[in-house]
Amino acid sequence: MNTLPEQNLRRMRPAPIMLLLLSLLIALTGREAASQDSDQKAEAKADSESDSDSEDDSEAGVEVIATVGNVRLTRADLEMALRRRSGGRQVPADQQERFVGQAVSELVEQALLRGEIARRRVEVTDEEINDRVAQLSAELSTRQSSLNEFLATAGLDLDGLREQMRFDIAVPKLIMPMITEDHIRQVTALHRYDFDGTRMRASHIILRPDASAGPEAVAAMLSRAEKIRAGILAEEMTFAEAAERYSAGPSRQRGGDLGFLPRHGLLTEEFSSQVFKLIKGEVSKPFVTPYGVHLAKVTDVDPGTVEPEAFRQQIGQIAFQKVLQAFLLQCQKKTPIELKPGIMAIDHRAPGARP
Repeated sequence: MNTLPEQNLRRMRPAPIMLLLLSLLIALTGREAASQDSDQKAEAKADSESDSDSEDDSEAGVEVIATVGNVRLTRADLEMALRRRSGGRQVPADQQERFVGQAVSELVEQALLRGEIARRRVEVTDEEINDRVAQLSAELSTRQSSLNEFLATAGLDLDGLREQMRFDIAVPKLIMPMITEDHIRQVTALHRYDFDGTRMRASHIILRPDASAGPEAVAAMLSRAEKIRAGILAEEMTFAEAAERYSAGPSRQRGGDLGFLPRHGLLTEEFSSQVFKLIKGEVSKPFVTPYGVHLAKVTDVDPGTVEPEAFRQQIGQIAFQKVLQAFLLQCQKKTPIELKPGIMAIDHRAPGARP
């Protein structure tokens, strides 16, 4: 398979300023290497130095919470990651464990990426970093802010910012050549309804569990919905008849009909995402939203008219994330990763990743 032509890769590149604002203020925590060694590039390129460094760290009383290959992640790295992820907000006590685990996951992933960037000699020039700093400064000025204020909020000095930018620029250079036209075709097929304006005419049946009864009530409603679905599939009744008989929503008076729905903006994502997985005439399996347990059926499709080229950048960004995650899984399989007892990593992309 051929990789995408360079002009296509440029079109797919995420908007740098907004991603930088998000990554520095919220998501990325890329100073772990800086806390271990003032020269991050040298450390990333020379894994062999870590054995001697480990002795120095032990003498200095540095607490190592994890090792990724020969890279050590310290308690200080984790504390910095937690400060950045929280953005100064208080994390609820019942979310603390998950929050810490997600920060550890980010640190591990960044260590893996830094190692690959060094091994593959992905180069970022000072000119590229200077341009990014200038873009950030210009963006901040439009928000009545300054670079110094931004650095203070992010907990960075200018050198730290430049090193973070080096990493931010290097990651797309590492991953984008791996994205092929096959990836783009596959992602377009899966996500075209997100962007092309397609509308689905859907009907649904909603069962509302007793909120005071706890998880058991939801499980009971799921079981009941499965039985209703089985009856529909066995042609014991039509979907419209089942809606009139069982649905707790006002649409039961119309056989469950909700009319034509856009992919985004009208109903909850939990509902719309399930509906847009269906083909015309298909009845969904039971699924849960904040409003109850649902069955859905698509009765008609109004095809979108937006051509794929118009949303190629968005498709490219989705493909980028998919390829990045596949690459990280490969790195995890070949790299020894050890966590200190009591430390765990939790997928930071899972729902509820931030307070």
